[in-house]
Parts: sequence; C-alpha cells; structure tokens
Amino acid sequence: MKLKNIMRLILPVVAGAMVATSCHGDLDIMQDNRLSASNMWKDATDVTQSTYGIYERMRSCFVHNNTNVFYWGEVRVGTYMWGSSIVNLAHDNDMIGVESSTMNGSNASTSWSALYSTIDQANAVLKYAPIVNMSEKERSFAIGQASFARAYCYFWAARLWGDVPLNLVPIESVSQPECYPVRAPKADVYAQIGVDIQTALDNAANLGSDCYFATKTAVNLLKAEYALWMYTNQKGGDSYLTLAQDALDALDLTNNALLADYGQVFVNSNKKNKEIAFALSNNQAEKLTGGFYQYFYLGNSSIASAYQNKPVPMNATQWWGFQPTFMKRLRDSRDNEGDKRVATNLGDGDYGASGENITWCNKYIGDQSGAIAVLDCDIPYYRTALGIMMAAELAYYKKEYTKALGYLNVIAKRAYGKDGYYKDATATGVLAALENEYFLEFPAEGVIWWALIRLDTIWNYNDYLKEQKATNPNILLWPISNSARNKNYKLVQTEGWN
Repeated sequence: MKLKNIMRLILPVVAGAMVATSCHGDLDIMQDNRLSASNMWKDATDVTQSTYGIYERMRSCFVHNNTNVFYWGEVRVGTYMWGSSIVNLAHDNDMIGVESSTMNGSNASTSWSALYSTIDQANAVLKYAPIVNMSEKERSFAIGQASFARAYCYFWAARLWGDVPLNLVPIESVSQPECYPVRAPKADVYAQIGVDIQTALDNAANLGSDCYFATKTAVNLLKAEYALWMYTNQKGGDSYLTLAQDALDALDLTNNALLADYGQVFVNSNKKNKEIAFALSNNQAEKLTGGFYQYFYLGNSSIASAYQNKPVPMNATQWWGFQPTFMKRLRDSRDNEGDKRVATNLGDGDYGASGENITWCNKYIGDQSGAIAVLDCDIPYYRTALGIMMAAELAYYKKEYTKALGYLNVIAKRAYGKDGYYKDATATGVLAALENEYFLEFPAEGVIWWALIRLDTIWNYNDYLKEQKATNPNILLWPISNSARNKNYKLVQTEGWN
C-alpha cells in the first residue's frame, strides 16, 4: 500500500487519540483504543487502521528529540565517540547526563511513555484481530505486525530499564489496573518478547515486503539480536545461540544482500533499498520530517557562505560531533586502509566561517535545496549488514573463529575493496575485528552501544562506566523518569539511580 494511502488510514486513528482520555499513570497513554468502548471494532478496516497506527506511534517515539536510537543506543558510548559541538557550544544538562552516564529521573531521555503508547496500540490489535470478522490473510498480517512491534518496543524497554511494566491488554478505561502498573521482573518481559517474536514469525507469510513495516527479514533480525542479548547480557545459556543461528540461517548473509556502494544505503534518492530491512518513513509530502540527526547539522554562522548546504548540511545548531579519538579511527581507516565508508560517516573540510576545519556526521543528509536542510531522510533500524555482523559475533561466541572472519570479510570487502581483509583467526583477533567493524560500519545508527555491551568491551571506551561498575551493578541501565514515579506511587526507581 502506498504511503499516502497508509497515512489516510492512520490519521483518523491519530485524530481519535487527540480527543481521547489519557491514562495518567506512569504510562500516560493516549487512548485511541477507546474504539472498543464505542463499539467501533467491527470489521477489517478498523483493525487495519490500528495496525498502521502502531507504526505511526513508533515513529513518533523514535523521531523524538531525546527518546531515539541515538540517545538510547549510542550517546552513552561516551566521550570516546561523542563530544560537544564543533563550534564549542556547551551541551545542555540532559546531553551531558547521558554522555557521562550521570543522568537522573529528570532527564528527558528517561521517559518511556512513547514506547508504551506504541505497545498499547499493538495490544489493541492483538486483542481484537482474533475476533473481528476479516479474512485470515488480513488477520495474520495484523497479528504478525502487532507482535513484532510489541516485541521490538519491549526489547528496547527491557534493555534500557531492566524490570519494566508488562502490559499485554489495551488500556480502554482509566480505572484499569494497567494504568498504574508495577515493574515486572525483566525475566518475564524477555520471555514475552520471545513469544511475540515467534508469533510474528508464525505469521511471516502475510507480513509483506514493505520495509516501513515488519517483514520476515526484520523479524529474524530482531530474533537474532534478542538471542545474542539473552546469551551474553542475560546469561541465558547455549539455547540462545541455537535460536540466533536459526534466525540468521533464514537470511541472505552474502555480498549479494549488500549494496555495492555503502553511501547509497542512506541517501534520500535510494529509500527502501534492498539492504534496508526495517525503517520508519520521513517524507515531506506526508509532512513527516524530523529526527535526532538535526543535532549533527551546523548553523549558518559556523559555515562559510559558499559551503552552506554545499556540502555542509545546515539547520540550526550543531550539538553533537565526533570526538578526536573517534575521528582518528575514522580517518586512519580512510587514509591508511582505503575505507570507502568514511566519506558517508564523516564529513569534514575547511568550510568554517573563518576557514577552519569543521566536521559533521555525513550519514543522514536531508533535502539541502533550501535555506536549511529538511530532515526528510529515513532512519534504518535494521539492515542486512547488521545480520552479517551478528553472524560473525555468533561464530565468535561459538569459538568458530575462521567462520567469524568469513562474515567479517563480507563487510570488509565492500569497505576496503579487498578479499580476506581480516586474517587473525584467534579469539583476540576476531574480537578486535568485531569492535572495529561495529565502530566503522554503524556510527549514529544506535547499534554500537549494544554491540559493545554484548562483547563486554564497553568498559574499554567509557572510563566512567568502568569506575562505577563495582559500586552500581545497574550502571548500564537507565533511571525511570520522575514524571512516571510522580504519577504512579507503585513504581520504584532503578537501583543505583535517582
């Protein structure tokens, strides 16, 4: 279905949300699911509308300035990667808190309400799709999409906060106990994620191939990431290695699955390309713009007039830039190894207003035809390259080091134009190669933080985390927001945080 038609279906649902009663517990969910209370769940159209509405809500969550894959999945790598703006403007307190892992419940990034809004929408579809009169194909599509979305959102929530509320029914009344939930044990949350992933796969034949929604490939990538997380971070045992293998065996993890040109994965003119397994749309025609990458753009006062949007992307104020330590890794890979990816990941040159060298992340460049760049580029949440890296990671955990190098060299072939780039088939050599390729392949995609945690090497890049590890066993988690706790006295703060 074309995006404009999808939005026609979504917008009535969103409009309903604007006038619906809010669940003023910790989740603060806007109840467009009152459709049930007004007897509106009658046919396939109602279910289909709400299924598309799940992804509208998910996009609203991840396009937010402070709750997105960059803040939740990369800023906490810390000052090895990220620093204050190249124009020497100070970060605000929220930014400093996340980067240094000193945030508290007042930090804007600690809010989980947008995730739970998406989960609530998925819960409504999963409640009504089985009982509404509709074709089995339509029903399967709705159940599969909702199961993927709920699993995806809970996977983010559990990794971020550990124990989190586990709501599995839609909130249709302010009197429901789900409005004021407790934090469920993370083991229960992770178990439900596994169930939802399997339900999505059971319905994979009807999910379709549109990467703006769940596809079979996207579900298997989520399954693999979940399984590796459960094996490493949650100490779940070897059965999760088997689960990851099952997921990755279902994917094409060869050079054929990658675009020949890394840069073409991210450009606006090549949206929904074959390497993108799951993304959420930004599109000016549908008035869908925005995203965290505005923080990589520079203001006009920092850029010489001849270079404004040609090539330096211009918006308002650049808040985030690569630290010199990470820029050295990028530049060394480009200058010494011929890494073709760096041109996409790092923009730099003597383009400053006073002729000085300035840098920016060059990965997500929106429409630069006007006075300022429009944030209309898609953000990929799953792409095939991550599947290849996870296959290398899986082989590393299984001590199959030669096999791990084989997958790493698929990634390296595109980057360096060389066969057999990595040769050290030892545990130390493969681990170093995994770290290197995660850093060079995925900057600003919300991937690196999680990979370093799985590999248990985050401590090598963030001294604060290393120092606090002994005294705060939850240092890799987040505090929950003061807003959530003020609305729901049943919630307790994450131990070790305030």
